[in-house]
Amino acid sequence: MSLRTLKNATRKEIGNKLNVLDNVQIKQQSDQTANTLSTFPPFQKAQNIAVYLNLPNKELHTDKIITNCLNSNKKVYLPRIELLNTFNDYKNFPNQKSCLHFLSINNQFEIDNLQLRGKYKIREPNYHINNSNDLLLNNEKLDLILLPGVAFSNNCMRLGHGAGFYDDFIKRYREKYNEIPLLVGIGLPDQLIDDHKLLHIEDHDEPLDFVIIADHIYSSNKQK
Repeated sequence: MSLRTLKNATRKEIGNKLNVLDNVQIKQQSDQTANTLSTFPPFQKAQNIAVYLNLPNKELHTDKIITNCLNSNKKVYLPRIELLNTFNDYKNFPNQKSCLHFLSINNQFEIDNLQLRGKYKIREPNYHINNSNDLLLNNEKLDLILLPGVAFSNNCMRLGHGAGFYDDFIKRYREKYNEIPLLVGIGLPDQLIDDHKLLHIEDHDEPLDFVIIADHIYSSNKQK
């Protein structure tokens, strides 16, 4: 059985668990994670933070986290998927057609007026004049990235949705700056897997520094 098949089996298993959660449960669990994150020293110290806007269903809500960032005067970057030829981005893996760009947003009004976009129908940020809010195009750095995932392990490995967008972005960031930000996975309790082997991690899968789920903080203790 191929690794892709094994990974998809885990994705399906986690998806079945998340399907039985209602929006009230997801919001409660999301708020708990947001509260834990707000007391997490690396998050408190970080000034430039990348965070995702969640899928409509079966994913931790990030609105409270983003609001907390803005209220703490942190600079927030949100992901936008762009075709490689938009900015002459290169391929990092075969058949790649698009990649993530992180764009800064200024305030809650901008977020509230974002439109759904792309294959995944997620709210995505808009470009400012002359692309002045694009992180890598403007040689800006991040202190911390909050990453989504389908599943996480307590030793801070991550199984994504399979598109490779975040692993690809981290590699681009490392190639540009010879370093990467702190990587923190956030999710719902049903997304935590005790046995990391069930994630079927491959060489291109980037390990995380921390995973924060509800009131628990898991550390990899890895050194950059």
